[in-house]
Amino acid sequence: MKKRNLAAIVAAVATVFATTIATSACLWYFYQPEEPDCLKEN
Repeated sequence: MKKRNLAAIVAAVATVFATTIATSACLWYFYQPEEPDCLKEN
């Protein structure tokens, strides 16, 4: 019984961790800095 509870807790923590990582990756995707003039093609 204790192994099942431990597995459930580990699964819940892993789910929260994965959700946090996925959310932060989506937020970083929307950050689009301006391209410097020296790198732009004429």
